[in-house]
Amino acid sequence: MTALIDIENVSRIYGKGEAEVRALDGVSLNIEAGEFVAIVGQSGSGKSTLMNILG
Repeated sequence: MTALIDIENVSRIYGKGEAEVRALDGVSLNIEAGEFVAIVGQSGSGKSTLMNILG
């Protein structure tokens, strides 16, 4: 199958120093054509950040 989305070791950090927040830390994801995927998790776990990065 063909990968529609393939990311490896993606991180997103907001702020600097002691105010640093790691919204994503080393996330990898592969979604193949024809797959159905749900992004789920607790509030503040980075779901929206991941979706914004994916576009």
